[in-house]
Amino acid sequence: MSRSNFTPMERFHEILNGHGLQAMNVGINHIRIFRDGRKIFDYYPLRMKLFDYHNWYQLTYPSFGNGDGKWEQELQEIIGRLSAA
Repeated sequence: MSRSNFTPMERFHEILNGHGLQAMNVGINHIRIFRDGRKIFDYYPLRMKLFDYHNWYQLTYPSFGNGDGKWEQELQEIIGRLSAA
């Protein structure tokens, strides 16, 4: 049985690149995000969950009924907060 990946990964990587972040696959469902060699957060694309080493965040699953780009906005806001810290 294959798992569905709810995160549009191409767009996810575009957002990371726009913020100067690098991604490293740690496992099948685990991506570690870095800036200048420093860990910023871990991302779990199958569940659309992000862990910033203090808190868990659940991004909104993309669907046509809830504003397809809402997860992008949420991700951008979290990256902005973590980058300012």
